[in-house]
Amino acid sequence: MQLAELMSNQYLALRLKTATQPTRMRRPVSTVAPTELIEPTAFLEGNELVTLTGIAMNFQDARTWDAYVERLAHVPVAGILFNSGIAHPEVPGGLIDAGNRFDVPVLEVAPPVNLLQVHRLVNDSIQAEQYAVLRSSLELADTCAELEARGTTLLELLEQIRTAVGGEVGLVDSQGRMVASQPPGMNWKLPAARARRTSDGMSEHLRRLNPVRGSERFSIAVRSPQSESVIDPLLGPVGSIVSLHLHSAAEQYNVENDRMRSLIEHLRMPDAESPRYTKKLMRAAGFDPQKPTLLTTFRAGADPNDAWRMRLQFADIFPTLGLLEAEHFSLLIGQDFDLDNAQAAVIHRLHDIAPRRPAIVTAPMVSIGSLRTAILASPRQLVRVNEPTMARRFDLPSVLATALTKGGVEQALEFLRPLRDYDDETSSDLIVTLRAFLDADGSPTKTAAALFIHRNSLAYRLNRIGELLGVSLSTVDGKTTCAVALAVWEMQEEVVPDSPRTIVAGRQLGAATDPAASSNAERRSRRSTPYPVSSSSS
Repeated sequence: MQLAELMSNQYLALRLKTATQPTRMRRPVSTVAPTELIEPTAFLEGNELVTLTGIAMNFQDARTWDAYVERLAHVPVAGILFNSGIAHPEVPGGLIDAGNRFDVPVLEVAPPVNLLQVHRLVNDSIQAEQYAVLRSSLELADTCAELEARGTTLLELLEQIRTAVGGEVGLVDSQGRMVASQPPGMNWKLPAARARRTSDGMSEHLRRLNPVRGSERFSIAVRSPQSESVIDPLLGPVGSIVSLHLHSAAEQYNVENDRMRSLIEHLRMPDAESPRYTKKLMRAAGFDPQKPTLLTTFRAGADPNDAWRMRLQFADIFPTLGLLEAEHFSLLIGQDFDLDNAQAAVIHRLHDIAPRRPAIVTAPMVSIGSLRTAILASPRQLVRVNEPTMARRFDLPSVLATALTKGGVEQALEFLRPLRDYDDETSSDLIVTLRAFLDADGSPTKTAAALFIHRNSLAYRLNRIGELLGVSLSTVDGKTTCAVALAVWEMQEEVVPDSPRTIVAGRQLGAATDPAASSNAERRSRRSTPYPVSSSSS
């Protein structure tokens, strides 16, 4: 119940004595606190309607009224209801002035209406509201439980909660990062940096959920015009449904990751096996080989649970989807989407949740061959962008992915083998230098600046590269040959890990623990990222 509702009751004939703003009158009333004590704050918890007749308050000093109201404002109370005509013929002026000064509404009730009638009406109204909230919370939980039983998405559950609370609803992790929200793009501050009630009269509330994946903690964040006394009971039962959904999604993610890895590894092979086996792997991963697919490739985040959270973001766009994490990027394959709007919807969602994260989104693909080409080409396209971008229909990586056979790949790798062996033996960076030189369009000045080396050192490296490869980097033919070979090699280097990145309690399992393996992985990572690149993340 709010003060404004109490004022609108014509039978009580209450009068507002202070110049209080309408937003302040929407403060909820938790209960009635009848007291004549000059210092009742020790017995108050907040949002009470303090009622009194002023029997023990026969003082004229305005400072006494100021001190009395100031203490109540610090609780804070919803308002003060003064019963005139008993100890005082009217509301004391000092009380009214103090109410204006400390923004505490002062109301007056006069005979024939007395405080007992007000108490009865307020308590009956609060009790009726509590029963209504209880019914609403159970109905909301039943609706979400039915959706979960049929198979729903996190965004659909959040939409049901948003409809019930009438505001914005989001899921935040233990670090305060927004995982998903309805409507999309909801902003949220950490509890230490925000107020319970904003200047626009919206109430902010955070409801913690049960742990997911052992220790991962999530919370439901709500911004609504309704009071906390209404929001908290509403979120109680439905919070268990959301926790169950997150736990089920995490378990499903761990299972599908292994099947997705088998499918992606097979599609990355230069000479794939029979189409029948490819279709078998697609069905095992949950896809229909006859339906169009859409591939989204995005830069991996530092958080080990980042890819799983990204998966939750797209469950409403792709009723059927799978996600696989590689070392530097993640691949998300979706089906059963809107053919006309899916690509634009994914781009728009990425701009909402991670506008500065590199991502490549393909158009719908109707053949398995197109999917294979996109899987091979999109990681190379990813290094050229710094925001969500539509995939290019024609470029060097896609051409190579389409045209090269196993023999062509082996020839390209054999061509670069002298550089790789030289780097391994001498801890040099000739592969890195070659990539930087080609990225700089053959400009020695730009290459030296990118590598932070002197031009004389660069000249020595380029000469050494030419000697080992048997080509001249000063000719178009030599540069083109090296560019094609590097593109083929880098596509093969973007391999999927032998073990899926199964995340438990915020820890990555299946990671290399052998020092030699770690050293080799570091060397491969250095080659895949030839020179320092300033990357932006969400």
